[in-house]
Amino acid sequence: MSKSLSLKSILKSKVIMVILAVIVFGYIVISTDWTKTWTAVKHANYTFILFGSLIMAGSHYLRGWRWTMLTDAAGYKVNPRRAFYSVMTGYLVNVATSRGGEVVRCAVTSKSDKVPTETLLGTVITERIIDLIVMVLMAFLCMVVQFDYLWDFALEYIFLPISKNWFFIVSGLLGVFALFYFWRKFSKKSEGKPGLLQRINEGLSSVFKIHNKSKFITLSICIWFGYWFSMYFQLQALDLTSHFNLGNALAILLFSSLGIIIPVPTGAGVWYSIAYGMTLVFGFPESDSQTFGFFTWSFSNLFHVTLGAIFYGLLLFEMPKKNENPSDSEENLG
Repeated sequence: MSKSLSLKSILKSKVIMVILAVIVFGYIVISTDWTKTWTAVKHANYTFILFGSLIMAGSHYLRGWRWTMLTDAAGYKVNPRRAFYSVMTGYLVNVATSRGGEVVRCAVTSKSDKVPTETLLGTVITERIIDLIVMVLMAFLCMVVQFDYLWDFALEYIFLPISKNWFFIVSGLLGVFALFYFWRKFSKKSEGKPGLLQRINEGLSSVFKIHNKSKFITLSICIWFGYWFSMYFQLQALDLTSHFNLGNALAILLFSSLGIIIPVPTGAGVWYSIAYGMTLVFGFPESDSQTFGFFTWSFSNLFHVTLGAIFYGLLLFEMPKKNENPSDSEENLG
């Protein structure tokens, strides 16, 4: 009975996501000047696109490397190269499912490096919390370098809503801390019994056990700086956005990050949030904003589908070798 109910709830959530995607895409298709968009994309500077791709790939590699620091702190060795392959596989799946890539990333790494999937899920949750912290810091940096553009926007859409709803926000934060406290307390009681909660807690707690914390912090910052510079080169690739500077690129990166929060397949939320933010904050013409939104959305999806498929193939190729090598498997025993 419970399995049937859970299956129904999953199907229901998928249907809602698809409907939301259709609505967002429908709006975008109607509001985009496709003649101008095709002309702009056709005459794009592919040298800048190449630079953006290389920097994006480098950031994803650093994400895989940073992930191995969390798994190592949790007591499991993961090969950095295979961690990178798994990260890219996760992004490939995210193109179609929005959130399923994180689970798939953990599943394939569990198979390739013999690490409990639950522990890996805990490390990924921790990773996302760290990313949120870095993103908030980047937002403060953006406020400094783009003060003239962003102050009015932040005042109207962030600070005023917070001031009006501070009670609910504080209550929500207290609820999160209370949940974390009771989770930790319950997990400690189950020590010695490697069940689901304890294994997830291993991953969640891994960040507190990292030996080289300065390296971990540096990697976290470099990942986001890579995303920032990749966005800058994407802006430079089109004539209509080539006048945007590094500070503007940081703001647009934050718009795209807000779009990721919307769980819409293929990243349609990113397209919409970038276009909306460029028009609202920078006064950029809506048709040009939609053009760049389409361009960066296409770039991201094509990049992740192509490289994701390649690296997933390499990961599958390595798995038999990994399973045949007893010394690799023994790294995670004990």
